[in-house]
Amino acid sequence: MTGDRIAGINPVLYAFFDHSGRLRQDGFRHQVDHCMDVGAAGVVLFGFVTQFYRLSFAEKVESLRTSVAAMAGRGLVGITIMEPSPEGQVELIRAAREEGADWVILQPPLGPPAQPADWLDMLAEIIAGAGLPVAIQNAAIANTQLTTAQLLALQERCPSLIGVKAETDSADVAAFCREHRQRFRILTGDWGVEYPFFARHGAHGLIPAPNFVAEQVALQAAAETGDWDRVDEIHEALLPLMQFLRERAAPEGQILLGKAAYGWRTGFDPGGNRRPGPQVMDAEIRAHAQHLHARLLGKLRSLEVLHTPARAWLENRVK
Repeated sequence: MTGDRIAGINPVLYAFFDHSGRLRQDGFRHQVDHCMDVGAAGVVLFGFVTQFYRLSFAEKVESLRTSVAAMAGRGLVGITIMEPSPEGQVELIRAAREEGADWVILQPPLGPPAQPADWLDMLAEIIAGAGLPVAIQNAAIANTQLTTAQLLALQERCPSLIGVKAETDSADVAAFCREHRQRFRILTGDWGVEYPFFARHGAHGLIPAPNFVAEQVALQAAAETGDWDRVDEIHEALLPLMQFLRERAAPEGQILLGKAAYGWRTGFDPGGNRRPGPQVMDAEIRAHAQHLHARLLGKLRSLEVLHTPARAWLENRVK
């Protein structure tokens, strides 16, 4: 079943633009190939990293079509649904289903905060008609969150609710992993800064930006074999640059520098940004990120990566 395969490292893709602000479909193809070549389980589109708020509905459909075609059955394609109205969410789910996506993540719609009870009623209707496995985004930064009791009750009403992207209080997420990993596929995010902690408590996977996929695949492999020293070794190598990216202003300060760093790692030209987003970054911030990137590559020369595709990619990059 598709739900049982929702696990491991599933990066959410950047939307790359040219210097005139035009969306580049080659960016989606490049990221899908890169992520799958280094062992990712799949990819996700239209989270904040994808700058969904700067894409038209038609661009989302085109980008989904491009990504599914590039995936070519090598892994799962998930779609984050955060349209501002129930009708818009239903329409994007329909497009996801028709274009070949494998699962969807429902997030609170943009706009004034909804009461959890109101969002629950909306969710039940949308999940019932989705025709795809569904996960719920439960994040502290969102304007609405559900309690564990509400999630359990919603799953009783809607059996196709099979997952949670859990990004609330860290202790609460760890407890949810321990107590409910048999009922839900539980994935976390936030770049993966705390992922070793969540993996120790039973999280099934991670939805990060696509900057550290090879290493996070190796970290996941180590976690699955209980090699926690290896997990810590890999994570310690990643953390300086990862945390520096994460500390930029959210979301577009992080995204602009994250795209540049993706280019340093993979050789892909990140292009520009779509207005009214920032067009340039602070030169000293960029220089320090490049310094941290160079140090990371130096550490990777001596880092034995467990996952074979990731190892091959790393050996090619750090020669």
